[in-house]
Amino acid sequence: MAESLLTNVLGKLTEFAVEKAVKKFQSLYGIRGEVESLSRELTYIQAFIKDADRKHIVEERQLQWVKDVIDIAYQIEDAVDIFLLECPPKLPGFMGRLQGLVKKTTQLSFLYKFQEEIKRIQGRICEIKQFRETYEINTLGGDEIPQPHPSLLPIGDPEVVGFARDGANLVEYLLDDENPSLAVVSIVGPGGLGKTTLARKVCSSIEVIKTFGEPIWITVSQKYDLLDILINIEKHLNIKSTDLDANKIAQLIWNALKERRYLIVLDDVWTEKLWAEISKVLPNTENGSRVLITTRIANVAKGADTGYDPYELPALDDEQSLELFLKKAVPKKHQCPGGPTDDLKRLAIKFVAKCKGLPLALVVLGSLLSKTPYNFHAWNTLLQSMSWQDTGNECTEIIATSYDHLSFAKKSCFMYFAAYPEDFEIEAKPLLRMWVAEQLIPHEERRTLEETSECFLEDLVQRSMVQVSKKNPDGSIKYCRVHDVLRELAVKKAKEINFLMVCSKPNDWEQCSKARRVAIHYSLELNEPICNYANPHVRSLLFFGDSSKLDHSKYRVLRVLGNMRGELKLQNFKGSPHLRYLQLQTISIKDKEREFGEWIKKMKYLEILDLRKSLHSDLSEWIWQAERLKHVLLSFSLLLVPTQGPPSSVNLRNLQSLRDVRWSESWEASGLPNIPEVRELCIVVDRKAPKRDVVSLLDRLKQVVNLTMRGDVIDLLITGMGRFPFYENLRTLVLDHNGDSDDTLVLSDGMLPPHLIELVLGNCEFELDPMPVLEKLVCLKFLWIRGTKSKDDSLRIECSAGGFKQLEWLVLEHLVIDQWEIEIGAMPMLKCLRVWACGSVAIPPEVMNLHNLQHLDWQTAVAMNYDVLSDILEQRPHLRQKFSYDLAI
Repeated sequence: MAESLLTNVLGKLTEFAVEKAVKKFQSLYGIRGEVESLSRELTYIQAFIKDADRKHIVEERQLQWVKDVIDIAYQIEDAVDIFLLECPPKLPGFMGRLQGLVKKTTQLSFLYKFQEEIKRIQGRICEIKQFRETYEINTLGGDEIPQPHPSLLPIGDPEVVGFARDGANLVEYLLDDENPSLAVVSIVGPGGLGKTTLARKVCSSIEVIKTFGEPIWITVSQKYDLLDILINIEKHLNIKSTDLDANKIAQLIWNALKERRYLIVLDDVWTEKLWAEISKVLPNTENGSRVLITTRIANVAKGADTGYDPYELPALDDEQSLELFLKKAVPKKHQCPGGPTDDLKRLAIKFVAKCKGLPLALVVLGSLLSKTPYNFHAWNTLLQSMSWQDTGNECTEIIATSYDHLSFAKKSCFMYFAAYPEDFEIEAKPLLRMWVAEQLIPHEERRTLEETSECFLEDLVQRSMVQVSKKNPDGSIKYCRVHDVLRELAVKKAKEINFLMVCSKPNDWEQCSKARRVAIHYSLELNEPICNYANPHVRSLLFFGDSSKLDHSKYRVLRVLGNMRGELKLQNFKGSPHLRYLQLQTISIKDKEREFGEWIKKMKYLEILDLRKSLHSDLSEWIWQAERLKHVLLSFSLLLVPTQGPPSSVNLRNLQSLRDVRWSESWEASGLPNIPEVRELCIVVDRKAPKRDVVSLLDRLKQVVNLTMRGDVIDLLITGMGRFPFYENLRTLVLDHNGDSDDTLVLSDGMLPPHLIELVLGNCEFELDPMPVLEKLVCLKFLWIRGTKSKDDSLRIECSAGGFKQLEWLVLEHLVIDQWEIEIGAMPMLKCLRVWACGSVAIPPEVMNLHNLQHLDWQTAVAMNYDVLSDILEQRPHLRQKFSYDLAI
């Protein structure tokens, strides 16, 4: 991390010395000299530690020296940022007027303070140089770490090895007809043993699905909120209620469960108290309902025991461990029936012995080996570096080894995961944009910073340090999370160098005086604003509590403000001029809208404005004044007036994403607005908007790749879709119709662009089968058709042979379908099929012919043909499936 941090600081110093000290402050050559001298010192230090990207720091004195370098870089960053805040914006004229009164420029207080700080930092640099010589810190690390392969492997599903016998035993407990009472089945074991993986495997078995339908899966974690858990159960049961009273929600859950046989999974339970509370809302229906609990703590399992002894999950045996390790460690091109060479296999056995049968340790260590050259020397070098003894913390030690072999920049990105609570589902795009805003991502040739950050995340996934929880249709990561054991490592490493601190309670703020980033995981009382604990050095504030209050004037050098969960009440919009990233879940600015808008207008560095989950009115008067904006993501609600798009008078050449803005005549006032680089556009078009004017506007946005149209889109389709020249670049099209419910859509050949990869048709009703037109889109990989179920007539749909040649995902939702025929040769590449609430349509037997199918999700209103389903699963035992036939429609 030190090397990449110094790169950023040196860049800032260079810009300061040239742009500020010369062009802006013509007579401040003394300051320029001091800054350039400081830059030279840092350049030598940077050269000395640059090999830390290739070598493993193992000695405590080396680690401490790097910490000192990081601390100096932080101090320089603070000095420059604060100087830029305090200096007058028009100093040349100001200096000219004071020339006769002031003999020395250093007599100006802000200049004097800056010079004094530079001198102090230079003295600190001399100290650490002396420490290096005194304590003989002449190298950073020993042998070079084997360099990773230059290309990334494709992101795949986690490997599952073992658990066959354990899974069968647990299924037997869940389906035990001799015990009709509500019973708890518990899986107990340490972190990293695979409890959650086994639970998911059990719940996806055909026998369990036939008996219970889709299980209600609740992730609990160490710190939980009972109301949140009840609300999640409520959502799984499709209970439509806005009540936030726990007792009323409990009654609704009880009523919904008392007439059915159910399976509830409570994953990662840490306290006996939880079961004492949850058991009150679960009726004993005497029909074999079950609760499945995973926990690390034996007493939790014993406390919840209502019929079965806790199932203590054993570690993998030597054979299973070796199998799982080799699946991860050996590149696929070298995987053959004979396996690795004898020399490599002997090394593999030694690696496996260190993992003690823990699947997480095996997967992480195997993934680390997959990043090294596939030869004896590289594997043996890594094995020799693992010199730790058996301590009972093998999993943690192995994960720490994998962390140590990351580059400094990737270590920073991994430590950023410490900010998120346990089991938090992390949206990938905002995470990557925060990395960029924080300047954690280095510049790489022929790549944008956003592309490099995406590669970093994919690399962490390949190393099994991050888990993918959901992907986009193009294969990129949409949501991710980190295992609890990995998160604990991230928290520990981030705390060691003041990179990031987590505040779980008010007293934690006392330890955050030097932290550069702070994550708040608790709710602040209304009379306890965060400004009471202001840290002048903090660069990022991330809020995860239910409610918080923030006084911006206390945070002068803040760069990232992320309101990830709950409500954030904003006060005193006067500070944070360096803000680059702003994400708010809820804006409570009644009677302060203009003040908020004026504050946004002054954010000259602001690049990302994410208000998707906020309720706000039209902010167009202010936000388009921030000319550095790259991504503007606003909220959409039919009940509120969406923000108008930028007028042609503004210069927004950096803008890449513009979501949920309303079409306005101002866009056409003098041609096209200055947004030539926009790639992602979401526009709201109401019935009154002249459709041909909208088509004309879109015609000139040549770079658009992802287009979402909301509102009266059926008329827009009829007006001119298929004749837009810009469709040459368009790959994703979302048409979300919100017009009159009687509107129907009749597709015809040529109406849709031919090169689409993703297509979503939302709230559409069809008079005729749309498949004959859609299956001719030869590049289409993702298709989601979502109806409204308001039409009385049902559809008969047919997918013909040779149709949908590239389609991988097909989602049909809320359509009235009574028959579906799939000819042999249709959808040959289909991997995921989801059918939700589509009337009485049954699984077509022809699904058997979809040989690439990996995911099958079928939720319908009638009982399914389980003979067809059993045949499918018999042929594809690894097919991931989810079924339900009791969905309320």
